[in-house]
Amino acid sequence: MGNFLINVLGIFLLIMLGIFVFYKLNPGYFDRQFARQAKKVRDAQVKSDEKLLGRRMTVPRDGRNGVKVNLYEPKHVQDEKTPVIFVAHGGTFMDGSADQMDSFCSRCCDLWDALIVSIDYTTMDVQPFPYAQEEIRDTILYFAVHAGEFNADPHRFALLGFTAGAYLLVGAAALLKEQGFRTCGMISCYPVVDDAMIHICDIGAHISPFTLVTTGEDAMADRYPVYLQHLEGGGVEVTQKKYESCVQNFAEYNNPEFRENPQYKNSRAIDDEQEEFARACEIWMGSEFERFFEMKNTEAVHV
Repeated sequence: MGNFLINVLGIFLLIMLGIFVFYKLNPGYFDRQFARQAKKVRDAQVKSDEKLLGRRMTVPRDGRNGVKVNLYEPKHVQDEKTPVIFVAHGGTFMDGSADQMDSFCSRCCDLWDALIVSIDYTTMDVQPFPYAQEEIRDTILYFAVHAGEFNADPHRFALLGFTAGAYLLVGAAALLKEQGFRTCGMISCYPVVDDAMIHICDIGAHISPFTLVTTGEDAMADRYPVYLQHLEGGGVEVTQKKYESCVQNFAEYNNPEFRENPQYKNSRAIDDEQEEFARACEIWMGSEFERFFEMKNTEAVHV
């Protein structure tokens, strides 16, 4: 028995030594493999141009790669300038795509009477933070400068983010605040929360007003009480909306892009009851954006 255990231990040590030597000879191999797999997942989520309900556009940036966005314009002609809602899709910072929000954005742009800009930010495996936050900041500033081309009202810009995208929007809003540009508010659906978010609250750089959407089953549930405490301590006008009977991601998953994707077939966030809650949530979001816009920001930066 003793010899058997020694042999097993020896084999285990040889395997670990082999992995160590391989990794030393091939630095970054596993990171590259992980990034390839993440890219494969993202590519599978992208729609063809013919099937996309929105309009693709690349936001130009001086000396840097442009930012890919999908645009959704209300079907009816508006006499007044149109409010703009910037959407950041969810995911794990390395997956997800603006195309997955296609049906959601197409439906909501008419429901909310707003131009929707869905931002296909660069994922963390391609560019480290704060690259994605800077992309979002630059996109919002671009639409402020070129508002006339889109019949947009730069005094009525609002943000909507999901999980990882919600996290990125808070950082981008802080960058905008540094430049003197304030959006009207943000709806944040079950955001990722870490020390960076808390720090943004504590230094007074967090976006306000801010509406936090949570569910009965939420991966960050234990962190939200602390987050809310720091939001209030940082002078943020904060509202919490909790969907107790819902599962995280219910608001975006109950659309064809997720329902028809085998990757999400086992998600408990997808069913007829969750879809009813999702549609009701969209109506409520519209009223929340109206509340933001009624507080109309008059301090937009001249860029």
